[in-house]
Amino acid sequence: MVLAGCTVGPSQRPPLATFGSAAPGVTGTTASSTPPLGPGGPGQQADPIRWAACGDVDSVAGGVRFEVDCASVFVTRTSGSAFGDQAIRVARARATGVAPDAPVVVVIDGEPGQNGRARVAAVAAGLSPAVRDHFAVITVDLAGTGQSGPVDCLSRSDAAALTSLGIDPTEPAAAAALADLARSLTFECGDLAGPDLSQINSTIAADDLDALRAALGRSTLTLIGRGFGATLGAVYADRYPGRVGAAVLDAPADPLEQLDARAAAIAVAAEKSLDAFAARCPDFEGGCPLGADPRAQVQQTVKALDDARGAAPGAGHTNGGSVLLTLLLRLGDPAGWPRLATALASATAGDPQGISDLLDTSLGLDGPSGWLNAAIIYGCNDSALRTSPDQLTTAVEAVRPQAPLLGPFTVGLVGLCSSWPAPEAALGGVKATEAAPILVAAAVNDPVAPYAAVRSLAGQLGSATMISWQSGRHGSYPDSPCVAAAVDGYLLTGQLPVVGTLCPP
Repeated sequence: MVLAGCTVGPSQRPPLATFGSAAPGVTGTTASSTPPLGPGGPGQQADPIRWAACGDVDSVAGGVRFEVDCASVFVTRTSGSAFGDQAIRVARARATGVAPDAPVVVVIDGEPGQNGRARVAAVAAGLSPAVRDHFAVITVDLAGTGQSGPVDCLSRSDAAALTSLGIDPTEPAAAAALADLARSLTFECGDLAGPDLSQINSTIAADDLDALRAALGRSTLTLIGRGFGATLGAVYADRYPGRVGAAVLDAPADPLEQLDARAAAIAVAAEKSLDAFAARCPDFEGGCPLGADPRAQVQQTVKALDDARGAAPGAGHTNGGSVLLTLLLRLGDPAGWPRLATALASATAGDPQGISDLLDTSLGLDGPSGWLNAAIIYGCNDSALRTSPDQLTTAVEAVRPQAPLLGPFTVGLVGLCSSWPAPEAALGGVKATEAAPILVAAAVNDPVAPYAAVRSLAGQLGSATMISWQSGRHGSYPDSPCVAAAVDGYLLTGQLPVVGTLCPP
């Protein structure tokens, strides 16, 4: 639920083309005087935004100081929505020299609530210098997150169960723990949110983004999204194609795909990333702590922790499932692989604290953001898939030959939605017909957003140009200088990279 991906399929890489000259005459606006607005209607309405200093938000990040302001956008839901009217909280960060009336870019980085209003300075600092020195950067607490009507329904016991699931959901104990957690999540979140629970989804969030656009007094919106944020950007472009000024979608999922197929693709991609991790381990500083056969050692660690006393599925103690979840969340950060190897080696020696710490950090359990429950809520509400035990078993057996270690566990995570109420607005294909040019970025070996999924999404969007990076990292911007240069050129001058551009490692 916390990851992004698509269906299993062969990797079809574009021909190598080092980024250089941009396609001539391409801008970030449409030429039509009456731009298409899509099924979302003529656009949302909102009162003009009123910025004020916010004392509870950090203004320094990455050694850069920003001028930080906060505001509320009061959104009016459609008459058929049970979610009701709501105040959406936003923040704005301006680097030195960026005026209050500067162009704005809305950044949705990661999962819903992961990098919202409170982290606006960190988000701005994480952009390329050219972008953060030109735009006022805005982050948003999406509906149900942060200070926008948060639904904090992930109890401590449920979090413990989530981080200690069984390694194979077809085994009776693991299946029972997964079913118990799914029921508990549904009960606790439904008890807190009431009938509004199924209304917290990407469709509502896209409408709220357009209300933000209206409050800003802009006819179009410039967006940067990564992971879920990129998928949300695609949904926004599909609902309001005429309101897109520019959009950078970095490592999105394909909303056309069902969760089980997406999970299977992630498992296959992550298994390949694990092979790359094992191959690189001997080159880590000080050598590989996992010995001569790192892959075999990882498998042994999973088994040893799973067989440990008190490590039953869902019991809350670090077990084999904890290791597999950590791998899924950390393999997309090659720079952190040495620390991951050390934690795995310590776990093999009987000290699982390193794995526990990595897991807590990766899931935000050691911080105040509480985004994990929002990721589950949005993930379940955006999908119509509700798997029965038999369907889950079928899906697990289908992926097992391609991803024997990570496949069963990853597909099993789809079962978290098995007891969830039916969605109000499940996602499907996105076209964004007649939208302004959109830039889609993908890392060829991304284990979290498989390349085939990103390519599929880019193919659906009629105005998208895709740029690829030869990397196994999750997300490309601004980590790849080549991708960063392309994004800078696109956002600042409206020029897109040459079709088929493949950035070097």
